[in-house]
Amino acid sequence: MSFRKFIDIGANLTDSMYQGIYNGSTKHRPDIEDVLKRSWESGLTKIIITGGSLDESRKAIDLAKSDDRLYATVGCHPTRCSEFETNDFTPETYLQGLNDLIKNNQEKVIAFGECGLDYDRLQFCSKDVQKKYFQLQLSLNESLRLPLFLHCRNSATDLQAILKKYSFNGVVHSFDGTIAEARNFIDLGFYIGLNGW
Repeated sequence: MSFRKFIDIGANLTDSMYQGIYNGSTKHRPDIEDVLKRSWESGLTKIIITGGSLDESRKAIDLAKSDDRLYATVGCHPTRCSEFETNDFTPETYLQGLNDLIKNNQEKVIAFGECGLDYDRLQFCSKDVQKKYFQLQLSLNESLRLPLFLHCRNSATDLQAILKKYSFNGVVHSFDGTIAEARNFIDLGFYIGLNGW
């Protein structure tokens, strides 16, 4: 499937923000149904729900199953890569969990990600850990061959160096680099996604 046919509304629809929770306190009633209703009324025909962790990917798939117009991604966001090494997981079991979600939900999972690199928020996960588990996810995707839904924040040089080892396509989301870096990604076969801010 081509990403041209889909809209990613940016934030993950399974996030607490659509439940009305911000920084641990309730600000409004859950509004996911309202968000989807406005999306359909505005002319959207398909929406991708982003998975940013193993748990979020499960929730994204569950929500995608509720409507034929919804699809999901499965992956681990760079700021969450430390989840590969928690008490609940080993890197192998986490990766296997991602693989199983994709294999068992092929009708709904249309991209691998959101994965990539984020050097603006290293307080959540170091560069070395991000690069290690980004490459592990790319290795898994070599057998799956899904388009990539990538995160790139202040990390274009390293992201490009890693991607040159593979032959994937997809979208470089949250891109904040230069025109030259954008052209390099386009030359590698990727679309560029810019955040609203």
